[in-house]
Amino acid sequence: MFNYNHLYYFYVTAKLGGVSNAASYLHISQPSLSSQLKVLESSLGKKLFKKEGRKLQLTGDGEKAFAYARKMFDIAADFAESLKSPTEQLSQRIRIGVSDQVERPFVADLLSPLVLQKKKGPERIFSVSSSSDENLKKALRSQEIDLLLTNRAIYSEDLQELAAVAMPVKLMVSSQSLQSFKMRLSKNTSASDFISAAPWGLVIPSIRMKLRQETDVYMQEIKMRKRIVFESDIMSVVGRAIVDGAGFGFLPVPYLLEEIKLGQVSAIGPKKGYWEHMLYLIARKESNYDEAIEDVRKAVQAMGKLF
Repeated sequence: MFNYNHLYYFYVTAKLGGVSNAASYLHISQPSLSSQLKVLESSLGKKLFKKEGRKLQLTGDGEKAFAYARKMFDIAADFAESLKSPTEQLSQRIRIGVSDQVERPFVADLLSPLVLQKKKGPERIFSVSSSSDENLKKALRSQEIDLLLTNRAIYSEDLQELAAVAMPVKLMVSSQSLQSFKMRLSKNTSASDFISAAPWGLVIPSIRMKLRQETDVYMQEIKMRKRIVFESDIMSVVGRAIVDGAGFGFLPVPYLLEEIKLGQVSAIGPKKGYWEHMLYLIARKESNYDEAIEDVRKAVQAMGKLF
């Protein structure tokens, strides 16, 4: 078994990037800190640091140990902060789990205005993590996260939907690619007409993704087929492939809203899209939510007014 003080010294040393900075922060001498780090390595039977030139780097085992130590001490810090009265708290962490089915850069665009808001009280820290819906539901129930952003409706006695937004799905194609395309396009251009005439292949999410399933259903409804040139289960990679001109694809407008505004991507289809892709904000069933969570709810709900 190891000494938790030694583990904390290791955590601080890894976080601050060296013994000198860590010793100064911990108010102990460098030789004493180095000695206690060696005791920890001996008790674990693993080398946690290695010298690269003048720098101290984490080994593979060190990276693993730091990941666990960071979780432990972050939770301890959150616990200590939670015991303070509202007037004593220096910061408030809002932990949001984002389904791996949802495009992540879009989430940064969604939350950035909240980060910039100037409000009285503790400083807000938005902490965003990504995983599968199942893992995030467990994390929500165990209070590891405060909110879940997903594209799947969740029906459960202990969870509730705080907001739901219908995002229009349109055909997205690189504006540069369209410049040489001899087809007159408008908001009323049908998907089948465009797909039939387009010389490019389809960029599409992989089969496990909900948006891919919706795309397949829609393609069947309009009786169209198109060769697939690129697929991925990372939504941001799908979007980037379209922006870079690898092909065209169906995406919710918010996923490429900035690129559309900059003229890098053209969104083809009616205002409401060829269909609507849902986004849900889920929380635990509790009677009261603080102002920060209410602000996130309003930000998600307000998205629906943009389209």
